[in-house]
Amino acid sequence: MEKLAHFVVTHRRKIGIFFLVFFVISLLLIPRVKINYDLSKYIPNTFPSKDALDVVEEEFGMQSIARVMVNDVTLPQAKEYKNQIEAVDGVDMVVWLDDDYDVYQPESFIDEEDLAKYYKDGSALFEVMFEEDDYSLKTNKAIEEIWSIIPEDSNMMGSGLDTKSAQDSLSSEMVTIMLFLVPLAIVILLLTTDSWTSPLLFITVIATSIVYNFGTNVIFDSVSFLTFSISAALQFAVSMDYSVFMLHQFESEKKKTDDVAVAMKNALKNSITSILSSSLTTIVGFIALAFMDFGIGKDIGFVFSKGIVFSLLCVIFLMPYLILRFDKLIEKTRHKAFLPTFEKFSANIGRFKYLIIVIVLLIAVPSFVAQKQNQFLYGVSAFGSGEGTKANLDEKAIVEKFGRSNPMVLLIPKGDYVKQKEMVGEIENMNAVSKVQALVANVPEGIPYSFIDQELYRKFESDNYTRIIIYSKTSSESDLATETYNEIVEIAEKYYDENYKLTGTIPVTIDMKNVIESDYNRVNMVSILAIAVILLFTFRSFTVSILLVIVIELGIFINMAMPYYQDTSLIFMGYLIVSSIELGATIDYAILVTNNYLEARKTKEAKESAKETLMKSIPAILTSGGILISAGYIIKFFSSISAISEIGELIGRGALISVILVVFLLPQLLVLFDKMIFKKHLIARIKQRIEILKKKRKRK
Repeated sequence: MEKLAHFVVTHRRKIGIFFLVFFVISLLLIPRVKINYDLSKYIPNTFPSKDALDVVEEEFGMQSIARVMVNDVTLPQAKEYKNQIEAVDGVDMVVWLDDDYDVYQPESFIDEEDLAKYYKDGSALFEVMFEEDDYSLKTNKAIEEIWSIIPEDSNMMGSGLDTKSAQDSLSSEMVTIMLFLVPLAIVILLLTTDSWTSPLLFITVIATSIVYNFGTNVIFDSVSFLTFSISAALQFAVSMDYSVFMLHQFESEKKKTDDVAVAMKNALKNSITSILSSSLTTIVGFIALAFMDFGIGKDIGFVFSKGIVFSLLCVIFLMPYLILRFDKLIEKTRHKAFLPTFEKFSANIGRFKYLIIVIVLLIAVPSFVAQKQNQFLYGVSAFGSGEGTKANLDEKAIVEKFGRSNPMVLLIPKGDYVKQKEMVGEIENMNAVSKVQALVANVPEGIPYSFIDQELYRKFESDNYTRIIIYSKTSSESDLATETYNEIVEIAEKYYDENYKLTGTIPVTIDMKNVIESDYNRVNMVSILAIAVILLFTFRSFTVSILLVIVIELGIFINMAMPYYQDTSLIFMGYLIVSSIELGATIDYAILVTNNYLEARKTKEAKESAKETLMKSIPAILTSGGILISAGYIIKFFSSISAISEIGELIGRGALISVILVVFLLPQLLVLFDKMIFKKHLIARIKQRIEILKKKRKRK
């Protein structure tokens, strides 16, 4: 470490130039990073729905489907809107009532049940199929043109709408999140540091590392919108304590020498090991996500851990240059500390040791049980627009009037139209199926298939497969949806054995559920074991490692139990991701408290050490924890995507709970298990006792 410290300080100007050049390069690379909005791409290829999606794309091309509701229209007026929508470039076909009936005749001539599917209380509902998929620029333009055709009070919903909404809002929302987070972080840093300049140094270092991370994401084929939307705020919040620790160490070393270069060398030498061990636990928490079979785990794990590595490099190499460059300005802008010393709080909290432990135990048991009873969401529906947005209100309006409609695509071997017609008829008779689109359903009895319009033929037939589109009345995630899926599978197998393929929102959701649930135990076990091993090497004590993991796991249990008590659903992917983030990120507070306690125990008794530990640790915990809490809740309130908003809330609340547990519970546990912590270090304990006796004699 001494050689590294010498290199950093001696070559600091060259390092500064290198980091500046790399900053510019990274900034130029950011626009080249591709953002992926299709979560189905992360499903393993071995899963049936993913295999089916690939075949559909190869044989027919992927197509987006939307539902458009035009209000306050007559049937003839609705027919005119349908014609205009059908003429839009990018629209393949529009399914409506006029496919089966003459809408210019009186309504009494139309079957009531069929009428209610497409026209109700003056509102007409069109099923629009686009030529390309949800993520196509052509589909986006077609959606915009449809909005320009239909009246302002109309409603539109569909996965393509959700994708477009996310694409339109993601970048602006991320900028908004950072515009709120950075000033708030500066305020927190001003309150917890003693210089007006220091916060600007911290912001510069972390912002630089964020740009590096964003720019180098170009090495991946794409980055998920989920990762892209929260990585900057999380990296900013999680990495801040490394730079705070470095500056505090430098200021401590400055008191021992007048040579600032020497002080910086000593600060680097004495802090790098602690910063590395702290960052390593965070990196491991993120890397654990890469063990998921669901590919988004690798996406999040690699991007987030890469961000922490860049933050670490910036703190070790760039920050010393900035500190030495602006040291005089830091000194000139000193101010009195705004935070109290926390002496009274630290002295009195120990009196309630057993009460705190009892309260935590009373909370822990029901929390552990409750977090296993949550109602989880697994599929892409959880990543739609949040409450109160235009897309969300449109979806509610359409579903309230016409119910749900989830399309599934069934591919079967081409030919044998008699068998196809029998199967389609059986599917049409299912209670949860509203409509089936198929070639055999569009050709009247007795008409030879050679007479079929070729454009219609190509929509349903490829060289190898016949495509059947099944519209179910269910949501994408419910018991009824699963029952409907299973019944369709049963019918398909009855006619075609295993020679069929089924995909769509419901099948994809079922496969996502299977893969994510199987990932949970693996990811949790990997992250806990890896972090426990790092803690074991850091503190060389099984007791300390176990205590720290228990405290953070307890925080996760309490955090994840809250949705159960609030009677709200929880996105399982968010549950999995945040568990790893909370374990990796907030363990830093526990490491800080434990390090300070062990250091104090070299010269003081356990209770006195706990008091000193809190006085020394609380300002740093409030700094780092306050920024992470702020980041989480800012993401919650400013993201219009429901899943991202929920993950933000879980992160913010989880950090708050972890801070409370680390401040109130951990010091009490360290005192309670003090003898177990030190029992294998008898010589060290004897030396501690000698030091304590010497101090007492000096006082006398």
